[in-house]
Amino acid sequence: MVSVGTPDKCQILIDHLEFKGGEEYLFVDPENKLYDSLVLNRGIKETFFSIETAFAFLDRFTTSGGMKDLTEVLSKWNKAFFIPPKQEQAFLQGGTFVFDGQDTIYAHYDASTGAHSDIEEVIGLAAQRQKLRLGTR
Repeated sequence: MVSVGTPDKCQILIDHLEFKGGEEYLFVDPENKLYDSLVLNRGIKETFFSIETAFAFLDRFTTSGGMKDLTEVLSKWNKAFFIPPKQEQAFLQGGTFVFDGQDTIYAHYDASTGAHSDIEEVIGLAAQRQKLRLGTR
């Protein structure tokens, strides 16, 4: 996982969220070089005013655990306030990508806040690709 920010802020966030295990897979991109290379969506409209945000939250409420998940996430963010190294980074949207060497196996560009990929689909795809690389089924 890659996010904008600095290494020291990443460690503070890991501690604050009580993230256990997998820290070696968290990276920061203070200059957003990766975000720029992938040409991820960005802007005030995409962050706050896109209809995609409303649909993403509606989908989460109706198919992904509803308010329980949102309440759990927000409870951990009550004292977490992180300002990105650059002001414009606050308006970057993320994405989900699976690469196999130079090949892009999966690409999802978040259209707006909350419009994330289906993580189960991504994990399944990555696992399937790994099995193919290892020659197993």
